[in-house]
Amino acid sequence: LVGVWLGMELNLYGFLVIMNPDGHYIPEPCVKYFVVQSTGSILMLGGFVLLMQQFVAGGLMMSVVGTVLKSGISPLHSWVPSTIKNSSWLASGLMLTWQKVAPLILLSMIMPLGGMWMVIGLMAMIGAVGGLNQNSVRIMSAYSSFVHTSWMLLGLTWSTVVFMSYFLVYSVSVGLFFYGCSLMNKLSMMSQLSGAASGMGLMMLMGMPPFLGFLAKVLVFLMSSSAIIVLCIMGSVISLKY
Repeated sequence: LVGVWLGMELNLYGFLVIMNPDGHYIPEPCVKYFVVQSTGSILMLGGFVLLMQQFVAGGLMMSVVGTVLKSGISPLHSWVPSTIKNSSWLASGLMLTWQKVAPLILLSMIMPLGGMWMVIGLMAMIGAVGGLNQNSVRIMSAYSSFVHTSWMLLGLTWSTVVFMSYFLVYSVSVGLFFYGCSLMNKLSMMSQLSGAASGMGLMMLMGMPPFLGFLAKVLVFLMSSSAIIVLCIMGSVISLKY
């Protein structure tokens, strides 16, 4: 467990370089992300120490809270939209995709199944409702990621292969959409490329057939036997509005 914690810390410092590549001025999102991740790391490490000392209940609770905070999932998700809003497109894309992998996998190993169901339901509903009155593409993407995270967690409860399949499709979708958005403010000759990339990425994120996003949801649906899938579907349908 300490090795997992150390790996996540090394990943954190590498990502901070991406968030602030010039190093001359430390932006607010970088500071907020560092504070949140450091707090989560302290809780995780404290929990791991308690587990090694046979304080199972307290250690497990601290570890779960720290992991939930680091991954930005409900109910400790409020820092994600504000951090995404003021970050670069590259940093935002990585924060919504790659940075979630290790915490989510760790969470599936240490959180009881009942708690996982509750988190999945909360993520689906908060993601669906939270983005309805937003006018920032980045913030809407953050709330959309909550819905997609509920699908990924649901897949992770059954199979790592299902989780990775959905994660790869989601990562490609976010990458295309954010790449297209990043080009929109540049040369007009790039407008067709940006429109095609963002359009394809958006359709995949919406899960519209016959795009891969739809197939990924079908895969999770076929593998799941839990009624919680209904909340995930409802969250996806509501999020289509924005």
